[in-house]
Amino acid sequence: MLVHEYTRRKGQGLTYIIVYDQGEYFIQRDGLMKKSMPDAHVATITPHEARPELMLRMAIADIEALRGMDE
Repeated sequence: MLVHEYTRRKGQGLTYIIVYDQGEYFIQRDGLMKKSMPDAHVATITPHEARPELMLRMAIADIEALRGMDE
């Protein structure tokens, strides 16, 4: 699993930890799980498309829009 630290540009500018890999990502802040996307099929993404780079971009977009989580 790859790990990326990301600071939100909007709102309070909090820092999140993104753990990601082929087809999945998990977003954490202050040791708490904020969002889990364990299976890319749920998001209608084919396994071929669900590369780690895409998972990181999707996680960052979720953080910026606060999709499925609070700040």
